[in-house]
Amino acid sequence: MPESTRQILSILRDGSHFQWYVIPLLAFVFYVYAVEVEKHNWNLVLAGLAFWGMDWFNEIWNGLVLHFTNYAPVWGTPGRSAFVILAGLNIEIM
Repeated sequence: MPESTRQILSILRDGSHFQWYVIPLLAFVFYVYAVEVEKHNWNLVLAGLAFWGMDWFNEIWNGLVLHFTNYAPVWGTPGRSAFVILAGLNIEIM
């Protein structure tokens, strides 16, 4: 198993790396979505949710590659992050 994969697995869903700058960023994203829902701009809201859904789909199969090969994901986020959710998805990417 490569060192980058070991690094990913060591910080995967580890709450001790959580950084508080994530809270205002997520609040801003929720605010933008709320404004667009209030304007009934459903095309933009659904486009954003579809893009986010495809990202999750890609990250799930990437995690399955890591799980079943037990070697490495197709891509990963081994660097510094506030919170690594899946092997290739961190809170900053979300």
